[in-house]
Amino acid sequence: MIKITLASIAIGVSLLSACNGNDKPMEITPRVIEEPGNSSSATRNLSIDNGNQIEVPDAVDAPGGEQPANLIDGVTGSKFLSFSDSVTVIFSAVQPYPILGYNLISGNDAPLRDPASWTLEASNDNSTWIEMDSRSGQSFSGRGSKNEYDLSTNEDEYQYYRFMFDNSDDNVGIFQLAEIEFIVKADKPLVAVSSNKVKAERGEDVQFWDKSLANPTSWSWTFEGGTPATSDLRNPSVTFSSLGPKTVTLTAANNKGEATLVMESMVIIWDSQNPYAGYVEPSVSFVVEEPDHEGQAALERVIPDLEEVIHDISLEIAKILYLDVTEIPVFKSVTFSTGDYDAIASKSDKDGDPQHMLLKFDVKHMANKAADGDEALRNEILGILWHELTHGYNSSPRSGGYVEGSDYHSYTEGLADYIRIKAGYNEHKRAGIGWMETWNDDAYNQTSFFIEWVANSHLNIDFIYLFNKTTIDLETWDFDVAFKSIFGEDRGAFVVLAQYQDYLKTQGISPPYPTGVEGYTNFAVDDGVMISTNATAVVVPAWGAYESADKLNDNNVNTKANLFIEETWWLETYAPELSPIKVVDTVTVTFELPEAKLLQKYGVTTGNDNPHRDPTLWTISGSSDGITWTVLDTNQYPEAPGRLTTYINDIDNATKAYKFYQFSFENTLEADNVGGDNGRLIQIGELSLLTSDL
Repeated sequence: MIKITLASIAIGVSLLSACNGNDKPMEITPRVIEEPGNSSSATRNLSIDNGNQIEVPDAVDAPGGEQPANLIDGVTGSKFLSFSDSVTVIFSAVQPYPILGYNLISGNDAPLRDPASWTLEASNDNSTWIEMDSRSGQSFSGRGSKNEYDLSTNEDEYQYYRFMFDNSDDNVGIFQLAEIEFIVKADKPLVAVSSNKVKAERGEDVQFWDKSLANPTSWSWTFEGGTPATSDLRNPSVTFSSLGPKTVTLTAANNKGEATLVMESMVIIWDSQNPYAGYVEPSVSFVVEEPDHEGQAALERVIPDLEEVIHDISLEIAKILYLDVTEIPVFKSVTFSTGDYDAIASKSDKDGDPQHMLLKFDVKHMANKAADGDEALRNEILGILWHELTHGYNSSPRSGGYVEGSDYHSYTEGLADYIRIKAGYNEHKRAGIGWMETWNDDAYNQTSFFIEWVANSHLNIDFIYLFNKTTIDLETWDFDVAFKSIFGEDRGAFVVLAQYQDYLKTQGISPPYPTGVEGYTNFAVDDGVMISTNATAVVVPAWGAYESADKLNDNNVNTKANLFIEETWWLETYAPELSPIKVVDTVTVTFELPEAKLLQKYGVTTGNDNPHRDPTLWTISGSSDGITWTVLDTNQYPEAPGRLTTYINDIDNATKAYKFYQFSFENTLEADNVGGDNGRLIQIGELSLLTSDL
């Protein structure tokens, strides 16, 4: 029996991401291989059968959402990743099969991570292996593209198949692959079903069609809540009287046997006048690991009706994220587990099944919060429930992974904390709203309030619904692409963020300016000041890196300049457009002023990271014509300078005003991560030119 659920055909998710129940197709159709004299010979993908197993024993640091199981989840939007050039993938089928071929589907990221060379072996004891196929010099036409490899002459059955992938020639150090499909012949019917509707109103006709291959001759349908409830017609028409998702089952048979396909939630019946009627409440169960802990007692005291609370919050979250019951992911169960955990709370898929949600709450945190009183504890638990249950119900990006500082992470946590704000359980964070340079600065405390501002500033549209929906609609997802799909090409996330930053300034929240000196003005930021450099800057739009010299006088230490002295190994791979760089011994940064001004002090601000890119020495000079220069000061940072710290230096005997000022920076640091293939750069957060106000 083949059992297909919404979860099994949805987008793959990470530990803390959502179940994308919306990705339900209207038709499940098997692939057909044309054979001479037998155009109806059907094949199927063995990999997604229930009970199959896959392992990568030599995987290195595979991220939480990019595990080996993604290789056989039937979802091209998920992938497996290992921080290594070579991996061994072992596939175990539930029984031996003779495979007719196999397909590999590329991952969503850099092509150099794709498999290029491999050997495929087979075994019936997972010990003695024979070679079935070997390839080298392979490539893929694009992201998410499928390469098909024919083994149609094979007649031997094997239960275990082993790939030995080797990408060492590319020297990238990262391997990725979205999907492995093993193709086998389907003799008995390969059941497939389609319908003319995935959502219908009560009493509305829904037409079902048998799309099975291998020539079935009889059919047995079952329709949950349908009229008729059963049918032996090939293509029956059915109505439904009750609301909610309906399971459709088809058993198709021919002279070689029968097969059954179960389509859970194939059609959802709804009421347009009451769009959330028919919502399916998940069953709720409880696991208490520390029954005698004071935090457990406090939880039971302040929320005795926890099951009802979980149901109520789940439905309210669904109403925020979706327009009607037909869009809401269906969860079969929620397990609420309390114990002594490292994290305050988490959401994951129970036993790896995205239709069964597991919530974990730490009893220590509840005990600590109970010290503030029952009301504070109840509000904290309710707030966490709004946040964690949102992880269950929101859809997740089809690209990227749950990595802190990434768009995927900021969306996942920012949206969940926004909904906690909307529910009224995050007001204690509002006083902490600060300057936000990017939406990835702080997903919990800043991105969530940015999302709130966007939603409140666009009340004429349902921004949160559309924002959540972009993760389903867009193959490659990030904030900028999502905002452009909602607001138009001229209003991406960078534009909207700039408007939010203007709003923050009206609230008295400004970017962290360089540390100044009272009684002095920084004329480096005056209108008409031109800045230039002799070096190549790190400008890589694909990374969101715009670290050019103009960041040195934008009055914001969080935006920095990164300028090359020596080229790095990663340029050719990740930013070939910057190579070859300009060859320089020292990096010069020149300010040209509209008119001459007297320089009495100046500031040099460290970058936010990478202290090995700090200049080890600099000279500042002045010029009236930009040709003849007078050295004004030579200096350096103190030992172990702090990050994002401005160091103010005096110009001794400052008596002449100049129209040009030029910094010359050296980096002669000797360290393992500087020089050679690692390259050598100069990184600076800000430069300030100060003159007395007197």
